[in-house]
Amino acid sequence: MKVKVFGVQNVDYVSKRTNEPVKGRTFHCIFKDPQVVGDAVDAIFVSDRLSIPGLYDIQPGAALDIEYNSRGSVCGVQVMPK
Repeated sequence: MKVKVFGVQNVDYVSKRTNEPVKGRTFHCIFKDPQVVGDAVDAIFVSDRLSIPGLYDIQPGAALDIEYNSRGSVCGVQVMPK
């Protein structure tokens, strides 16, 4: 799914449910959706566990291609040329 980043948020906490650390970034994005008039927006969490190079270098204005697995979780991120 191709998205444009409008905001970034660093995430670093310990889950109350699993007692495991949760670390990564949430990207606040805008994208096209055929069921939406105009643009759709979403917050997309990308875990550090994916070891995506340059994850913390991604800034607002970046274009990303987000890949999801069969469970609907992010499994890949690629920075697209502007």
